[in-house]
Amino acid sequence: MFEKDPRTFSPEYKNLSPEQKAMVKLEITLTQFFKEFNRSVSRWERMVYPALIIFGLLGLSGFYLIYHVTKDMHVMSTAIDPEMESNMGLMAKNIDTLARNIDTMTRQVTLLVGNIQNMDQNIQTMNRSIASMDHGIGQINVSFNRINRSIDTMTASVNGIRKNVDNMDKSVQAMSGNVMQMNQSMKAMTVNTGVMTHDMRQMGRPMDMLNTFMPW
Repeated sequence: MFEKDPRTFSPEYKNLSPEQKAMVKLEITLTQFFKEFNRSVSRWERMVYPALIIFGLLGLSGFYLIYHVTKDMHVMSTAIDPEMESNMGLMAKNIDTLARNIDTMTRQVTLLVGNIQNMDQNIQTMNRSIASMDHGIGQINVSFNRINRSIDTMTASVNGIRKNVDNMDKSVQAMSGNVMQMNQSMKAMTVNTGVMTHDMRQMGRPMDMLNTFMPW
C-alpha cells in the first residue's frame, strides 16, 4: 500500500526521521481510507435512496389498503348487524368482566390449593392417629382375648360348681328322705313307746295286786 504512493519514493521522504516517516504513512493511510469511504458511501447512496423510496411507496400502499379494508369491514359489519359496534362494546365489557372473574377464580383456586394442602396435612395426621388407634385397638383385643380366656376358665369353674351344687342337691334330697324316714321311725317309736307304756300300766295293776298277796 505504501510502495504504490509516489511520496515514499521522493528524496525528501528518505531524509525524514522515523517519526516523520510514520506520520507520512499515517497520512497516506487516512487519505486512502477516506477515498474508499467516499466510494462506498456513493455506492450505498445509489442503493439506499431507491430502497427508501420503494419502502415509502409500500408503506403508503399498505396504509391505503388498511384504510380500505377497515372501511370495508365497517360497511360489512353495518350490513350484517347495525348494532355491531355497541355489541362489540358490550362484548369488550363482558370480556373484561370475564377476565376479572377468571382472576377471582384463580385466587379462589389458589386458596383451594392451599386448603387442599392443609387437608393433606390433616389427613396425614389422621392417618398417624388411626395407626395409633389401631395399635391401641390391637392391645385392647389382646386384653379382651385374655379376658375371654379368663371368662372361659370362670365358666368352666362355674360349670363345675353347678355340678357340685347338683350333687349337693341330690345329697340334700337324699338326706331329706332319710330325715323323713327317721321322723316316721321316731313317730313309730313314739307310738310303740306309748303302747308299751300302756301295756306296762296294764300289767302293773295285776302285779301290784300280786305284790300285796305275795310274801316277797
